[in-house]
Amino acid sequence: MGAGGRSEQTLAAAMAQHRAGRLSEAERLYRLACDADPKNARAFHLLGVVAHQLGRPDAAALVGRAVVLDPNFAEVHNDRGVILAANGLIAEALACFEKAVALKPGYDEARSNLGRVLRSLGRLDEALVQFEQVAKSAADSPVAHFNLAAALELAGRHHDAEKHYRIAASLRPDFADAHAHLAALLQNVGRLPEALAHAERAVALRPDSAGARNNFGNVLRALGRREDAIAEYRRAIALDPNAFMAHYNCGVALRGETRIAEARTYFARALALKPDFLEAELALCMAELPAVYGDISEIAERRDAYGRRLAELGADVDSAGVPAALADAIGSHQPFYLPYQGSNDCALQTAYGALVCKIMAARYETPDFPNPPAPGEPVRLGIVSGFFRQHSNWKIPIKGWLTKLDRGRFHVTGYYTGEGRDQETAAAESLCDRFVQGPLSLDAWRRTILSDAPHVLIFPEVGMDKVSAQLAAQRLAAVQCASWGHPVTSGFPTIDYFISSELMEPADGQAHYSERLIRLPNLSIYYEAPDAVPAPLSRKELSLRADAVVYWCCQSLPKYLPQFDEVFPRIAKEVPDCQFTFIEFVGGSSATETFKARLERAFCAAGLDTRDHCVFLPRLVPDRFAAAIGQCDVVLDSIGWSGCNSILEGLVHNLPIVTIAGEMMRGRHGAAILEMMEVRDTMARTVDEYVSMAGLLGRDAAKRAELSARIANNKHRIYRDDQCIKALERFLDGAVRDNGVKFAKV
Repeated sequence: MGAGGRSEQTLAAAMAQHRAGRLSEAERLYRLACDADPKNARAFHLLGVVAHQLGRPDAAALVGRAVVLDPNFAEVHNDRGVILAANGLIAEALACFEKAVALKPGYDEARSNLGRVLRSLGRLDEALVQFEQVAKSAADSPVAHFNLAAALELAGRHHDAEKHYRIAASLRPDFADAHAHLAALLQNVGRLPEALAHAERAVALRPDSAGARNNFGNVLRALGRREDAIAEYRRAIALDPNAFMAHYNCGVALRGETRIAEARTYFARALALKPDFLEAELALCMAELPAVYGDISEIAERRDAYGRRLAELGADVDSAGVPAALADAIGSHQPFYLPYQGSNDCALQTAYGALVCKIMAARYETPDFPNPPAPGEPVRLGIVSGFFRQHSNWKIPIKGWLTKLDRGRFHVTGYYTGEGRDQETAAAESLCDRFVQGPLSLDAWRRTILSDAPHVLIFPEVGMDKVSAQLAAQRLAAVQCASWGHPVTSGFPTIDYFISSELMEPADGQAHYSERLIRLPNLSIYYEAPDAVPAPLSRKELSLRADAVVYWCCQSLPKYLPQFDEVFPRIAKEVPDCQFTFIEFVGGSSATETFKARLERAFCAAGLDTRDHCVFLPRLVPDRFAAAIGQCDVVLDSIGWSGCNSILEGLVHNLPIVTIAGEMMRGRHGAAILEMMEVRDTMARTVDEYVSMAGLLGRDAAKRAELSARIANNKHRIYRDDQCIKALERFLDGAVRDNGVKFAKV
């Protein structure tokens, strides 16, 4: 037998071993075949394939030898491309797949590989052409439809993507990945019940799949079933301890339950598993900021830890070349709880703002802006918010702006980055000259706003909504402003002005902002009086004693800092038959339990029992919340971060308000409201005065009645304040027409 015959015989034996999965023996025989016939392209091709499967470093060279021997062998070009792509040589792989398709246009496997490489290079339109052609030529292939669906989803063509995921699942009902991806798509477009059904189907088909369980957890988390989601993520991790996304997502769910210390552990593990996972590092940084603190010392510890993490994150982002893809993560993790620590956050917020704006700038170039409006031309004003709905940020300040701004001078567009709708959304839409509601991709939001060419944009609550934060971190108009929906400086170099209140800002307020501070007159808001007194509730329904003096303390629990816990037992000492009403924290039970434990320690130290004095109400819908205030005798404002919307809503009951003006604007809302009404008797300067005033009101019903009468007579001064609207109009007009360099004095 000649060399060629021996080579073919050995090749056949090698192929049999290869098909049987005995790769090492197949490799030995393939090498013998190549030695016997150095011109056997097929032998070198298959040797390269098995060498790749075994992780041999010469795999690409072996298949390359086959290409030299038979340059018209399409399968060889395809397999060489697969090996090169696996080694990260994407450009070389692309050339191989293109050659394979050119040699054999009906070669669907090579065309699919070409589509995948084009997609990885960001050439999505070209990738779609390849996937569409494969799906057309292999109409009965579930994988072909799946690949096309995945590319369509990436292109934002959700309807078409859904269609092809469904075709893939119908062609192969046990196609778990098709169900899992369809579930994720449906989740992203808000069709959660359908998403849940497909996520459950994927898990039923592949109960041992960490990916399917991670995906199931994502849908459960979107449905608000965070505890169930955490259980699924933990099952995924048990199946695959290296599943970094399951660790990350578990951290997100735990953070949603305000189990921040546990969340940090999972974020840290995700980062350890994938050291270049910058989104996990961002999440870990923000997880240094809990919602509620166990004691005073924890505030300083967490603040220092956050500062260190933020500096490390900035260095790592720079080392990674400021990846533009990280822009999608901005807003998912924000330092929302930083201002609850009660300190001046300007330096930390400026560092954070510089980082996120740098990331956004890596993805988006600064566009050209329209010229300032001509004389007589209206200013095009855009308001970007996630809260054009029943929410405090809608009531304060957006609703008043939309209601009262002069439409002869301003053309107002509302950009609603949220998804839910209610009657307030409809009202907002009717008040805007143009109204755009999501969900839209970040790119689509950017295109929409730039095509409208606004002269000025206002972001009322930077730090509370993902998409509005992503947009605020870009330069989309020549003049951009933040306001006090989230009353802390944004720190963003893309934000020029912070619109605030003259009565709320301290004399040194500018030192608290990276933006230029604009102090509108009075409270800075146009606020309408409630239409009617809320329907009454009974004290019994609220678990309150009929004869107790009840203090309303229902601010969000993060506003209550541990250094002020003592005020409650001190007041209780002065007013023995009193109760304090608090409200459970919306973000899970952990924060509420932490706060309860603090109160128990404070009351115990005073020889008192919280069960005699503290009542925790469940979350209440707005009407019942307002009605519950009426069952109380005195409003105790939170110290350090004052109430505003709740105090304004409570004015319908004319209850006395005890407050203390804090060092920063967010601690001075209550004092400003009392100042506006000229009811200054209960504006304390110290904690001791605060306790004394609260105790006096608890003991003296006549004093309470006298203050209530004065509030009833003077609260009209709060409502329908046109001065702030006129000042806002002057400021916006001046800032825009002078291109942000100078602005009218307000």
